[in-house]
Amino acid sequence: MSESHDAVVIGGGVMGCAAIHYLAKLGITDSVMLERDTIASGSTGRSMTILRMHYSNRIATEMAWWSRNVIANLDRHIGHPSGFIQNGWIMMPQHGNEDAARRNYSIAIESGVQTELLTASEASRKWHYIDFSSVEYIVWEPLSGYADSYSVTSGFAHSARQQGATIRTGINVIRFKTKGNCISAVETDHGDIRAKIFILTAGPWTSDLLDTISIKLPLSYVRHQVTRIIQPRRFSSVAEANHPTIAHVPSGLAARPDTPGNALIGYREDPVERDTYNRSANSRIAMEAMQALSSFIPAYADAGWHGGWAGIFTVTPDWNPVIDRAPSYCNLIIGAGFSGHGFKMAPAVGISLAELASEVQHPTFDLHPLRFKRYAENDLLTSSYGSTVFA
Repeated sequence: MSESHDAVVIGGGVMGCAAIHYLAKLGITDSVMLERDTIASGSTGRSMTILRMHYSNRIATEMAWWSRNVIANLDRHIGHPSGFIQNGWIMMPQHGNEDAARRNYSIAIESGVQTELLTASEASRKWHYIDFSSVEYIVWEPLSGYADSYSVTSGFAHSARQQGATIRTGINVIRFKTKGNCISAVETDHGDIRAKIFILTAGPWTSDLLDTISIKLPLSYVRHQVTRIIQPRRFSSVAEANHPTIAHVPSGLAARPDTPGNALIGYREDPVERDTYNRSANSRIAMEAMQALSSFIPAYADAGWHGGWAGIFTVTPDWNPVIDRAPSYCNLIIGAGFSGHGFKMAPAVGISLAELASEVQHPTFDLHPLRFKRYAENDLLTSSYGSTVFA
């Protein structure tokens, strides 16, 4: 196989599928997306799919807010449901983080996000079944929620196909080929594919491909465990079955409802080797997560464990992504290092990558804070909560 296209997108997670959708929207329909496995088979499919907008920097807040509104209304945007459930989001800061939480709240307000600061007593009156005694106040986002990762990803892929793009799975991209200071083609296990522009959204495999053209991006990997639990039989009589998603900063835990009678807990970010990490749930860590959750939602004290899984975050030094043109090459665009935030920002990332490829004069977002060179320039983004997924 040897072929040519206007654009090649590498990686079939939610970023790649959003990117090829927005490429088509911008008029680049002779494009192909290459995925080594199946759609949403990597980090996307192991996401907790939480949508929230509380961040320590404006660009992430703006992208998450824009993306939430796309995903919540995906059927209107592309004629495909997202499975969006609006249950709201509560952030419980730990002692010492109160000023940081206020700063992030101010960023959200300035970005147009609907959010509130509630005292612990106000929160207790609103959610009598949650123990807020360990915090001074909480951050509340009533429009936050969660969605279905496969529905969103396949929806973007279907929309791209409808507009003339090609989605090809089971194709392994081996390396980039260059001509002068441009990428000329990708070598795959089915032959070379040439294009005018290349978009790299390969998740944990980004570094492998960048290595073939001697580009170094500081990426590492952490294992994030998701525990599925069964709500106790009488749970709905003492608490809301579809309660708000909880981000509990002291424990690093996030929890949300799932299918009726079930809930998910996201817990721990442990450094791992990309190719050898354990993808299964760990019973000891699951029990630890369940105990932590029941400490502030006591109704979960008798919850049952129903398995789970572990996913991988591809992490940058400042826990924020790179969305930029590659240094030294005229036609390679990189979206990488989403550090656990990718799903909630995916539509914004997709349109940003497509706009870079199309050389749009007035892009939707100012991507300067997410530029490739910020690490060499020692101009990293900062997090109010340290190097964690809360960013």
